[in-house]
Amino acid sequence: MRKFTFIAGAALLTMTGPLHAETKWSLFTPFATNDKPTELYRAFASDVAEATKGDLVIEVFSAGELPYKNTDVLKALATNQVQIADLGLGPVAGDVPELTVFGLPFICTSTDQFYAAIKEALPIFNARLEDKFKVQALAGWTMPPQQVWLRDGVEGIGDLKGRKVRTWNKIQVEMLELLGASGVAITPAEVIPALQRGVVDGAITAVIPAYDWKFYEVADYGYMLNFTMTDQLIAVNQSAFDALSPETKDALTKTAEAWEGKFREAIDAAAATAADKLTAAGMTLVTPSSDDFATAQETTKPIWQAWADANGDIAKELLDKVSAACAD
Repeated sequence: MRKFTFIAGAALLTMTGPLHAETKWSLFTPFATNDKPTELYRAFASDVAEATKGDLVIEVFSAGELPYKNTDVLKALATNQVQIADLGLGPVAGDVPELTVFGLPFICTSTDQFYAAIKEALPIFNARLEDKFKVQALAGWTMPPQQVWLRDGVEGIGDLKGRKVRTWNKIQVEMLELLGASGVAITPAEVIPALQRGVVDGAITAVIPAYDWKFYEVADYGYMLNFTMTDQLIAVNQSAFDALSPETKDALTKTAEAWEGKFREAIDAAAATAADKLTAAGMTLVTPSSDDFATAQETTKPIWQAWADANGDIAKELLDKVSAACAD
């Protein structure tokens, strides 16, 4: 009887194949639950499950669902608290100041420029991220360009003088100072009340969050300077990635690379829709003249070299490659 049971069990294994155990990963994005990038990451996770035939299942967590802020993402990845994440290098500048090249004002000012430059930057990013944090970026994408949203009218670059504008990093403060304005650091939750009460005259963000956060209720103008592109990386913990089978690693890598294009298409469409809705809600979106744009770029360009000088050879290499790619 025992012999029969063993033979039957062996036959069953032969017919059905080896037992399968899926790998489960957590993905964290610092965007809110209903934000467009979070929606896109859920679709990305679904594509990964399909591409890996269920070998890799990714659960997506957004801001507030895990105890991390955008400044915590790199450390959470490095310690394998999450296995994959939406990593923006700007918020983790304290950990990798030498990689924050896309935060430089007016270095890349369009999605075409960004996607040309990210191909040059990604190998340099990964050499540093893998060496220091055991983290690897599989692909990169960007939100729309950053703009200056103002309570009162603006016609040209000179109209920024004397304005107090909410910023979210040190380089933006330096940029505004060179343009005659001043940067104010306040939390995202305080932005709308601060604009409403006149504590600040404006705030910096992209067109999609400007609409999602209802800037049209507290500001009348968008000055569409396109002065920086944010770099968002689809990044993984290296040890978790290495533990995957070769087939699963290949499928995940190819899916992430394909999603560079999908993020671009979806974000570009969402940006155009947001701009139309802001205009319909009564906002005036002002495009700077070519002379004003050139003046702003030339005035703030010393920030580029100062950043490279402060952050060593990696920063200098990134500045050379990214500025060349964005100039084409």
